[in-house]
Amino acid sequence: MPNVIRINDLQTALQALLPVTVGCGVQQAVGEVEAFQYKEEGQHMANAVLARRNEFISGRRCARMALAHIGQVSCALPQDADGLPIWPAATMGSITHSRGLCCAVAAPADKIMYLGVDLEKTNRLSVRAMERVVHPLEAATVAEDQALGSLLFSAKEAFYKAQYPVWGAQPNFKDLALQIHHDTQQLSVLKIASNLPAQLRDATHRMEFRYQFIGDYVVTLCWLEL
Repeated sequence: MPNVIRINDLQTALQALLPVTVGCGVQQAVGEVEAFQYKEEGQHMANAVLARRNEFISGRRCARMALAHIGQVSCALPQDADGLPIWPAATMGSITHSRGLCCAVAAPADKIMYLGVDLEKTNRLSVRAMERVVHPLEAATVAEDQALGSLLFSAKEAFYKAQYPVWGAQPNFKDLALQIHHDTQQLSVLKIASNLPAQLRDATHRMEFRYQFIGDYVVTLCWLEL
């Protein structure tokens, strides 16, 4: 039963971390061939390997679960030209998956301005990857702690997902420095690179960053309420 327990724990964590205006969904990708619920979602997946295909299908299922929590009826979520889900009008959302475990969040666009979620294993970052992820202002806190490095990696991925639909910016990991607050399971912004748009920099300092470790995973969330 480990996957069932992990899914329940992740669902509970998301519900505890998120504001009430945001819905969430969690699923484990299956091992056998699955059919696409909506044909238009699978047009670009014809040559995808089974694991990638099933993670995509499970991610879309999670997104529809999250949308249902905020009162949206089930619908297709095809990709746009950038490969992002096309969310229903007046909504926004974010999808993530790691090693077959998938989750998604969704919110009304008149309540939430930015929204991103990311899920990562905490035991996979190499030393070289840690060097690329950790900002000098974060280095003393993280040292060689792989779990903390994974937390920062995940939080910066959540930030990237949150801002991209609005700004289309492509910051690198060291364009953002975060401080970890273990007592509250939050992160705050220490520094953001001056090459990013001024309005984005201002919004970033006002964003909420939350996280929780669940087994050998970490889930992170980034959002800004209107």
